[in-house]
Amino acid sequence: MTIVTAFYDIKREHLDSFQRDYTKYYDYFAFWAGVKNPLIIYTTQEHKEAILQIRKAKGLEDLTQVIVKPLREFAPNALEKITKVFQDFNQAKGRKNPKNIECLSAEYCYLVYCKPYFICDAIERGIVNDGILWLDFGFNHGGEFYTDSKQFDFVLSPQDCICNDKINCFKLIESNNDRIIDLYYSMEVVLMGGALYANKENWLNFKEHFQKALGAFISFNIFDDDQILLLWCARNFPQNYHIIRTYEWFGALDNFIPKEIAQNLKCNIKEFLPYRQAKVKFKEALQQGNFKQCLHYGFLYVWYKVLKNAA
Repeated sequence: MTIVTAFYDIKREHLDSFQRDYTKYYDYFAFWAGVKNPLIIYTTQEHKEAILQIRKAKGLEDLTQVIVKPLREFAPNALEKITKVFQDFNQAKGRKNPKNIECLSAEYCYLVYCKPYFICDAIERGIVNDGILWLDFGFNHGGEFYTDSKQFDFVLSPQDCICNDKINCFKLIESNNDRIIDLYYSMEVVLMGGALYANKENWLNFKEHFQKALGAFISFNIFDDDQILLLWCARNFPQNYHIIRTYEWFGALDNFIPKEIAQNLKCNIKEFLPYRQAKVKFKEALQQGNFKQCLHYGFLYVWYKVLKNAA
């Protein structure tokens, strides 16, 4: 499986609510850069060597290609349309979190719109395997969910839940039937864009779907980040999408980590998700052969995950 990612410095530190300069993203990338997959990174010339050095420090230079290509060259017509809609119409007006970057920065929205363009460029260059994982350059925010970077020295590969002939994406909530326009204003995230997986054919389909989504949103004088575009695509082309439930923002990666490795990774289990804690404790008790504890934590898992939610 090939991993594709991209880093372009859009000067986030100049936006009040997002004080992250490019060095912070180097740190984020360094956390997961030890995975032993072929990795392709799109960036600009000034960042090429620093990014390559992060992989080289982990002994993975031979599995790494850093491609320099100006961001504006991937979809110039889309950039023009997105920029114009931001100039002509206030994308923050009436929205729940008006200081979020997707409400303020046309360049950011264009960057995340380009995710399938990066991958299709790599396909056209003939440098990817058939299975391709998009992974955000800043995935996991340097230890927000997975907490030990030293453990990231394995090969990521699609696990049993992945459908190889569809576009695989991940949802945080069980279901949501709100209209797209309502989600634009409420800014509730249904599908996440940090990790996406498909084969070459379906990445090409995905790019076409994003182009159609662009037209749909621009026609209403609005635009947003990739996550609501992804939801629009999944609703309009359901036959092409396989949606998998996950319970943590970065937990989608569990679907690409071999099970024998995943169960030993150190993770930050959030207190407001007690069923995740029960699941971890259940696995520990099972490994220790403590079946009384298995029964106890199994009951807690079912209670928190199913019965309490149903009540």
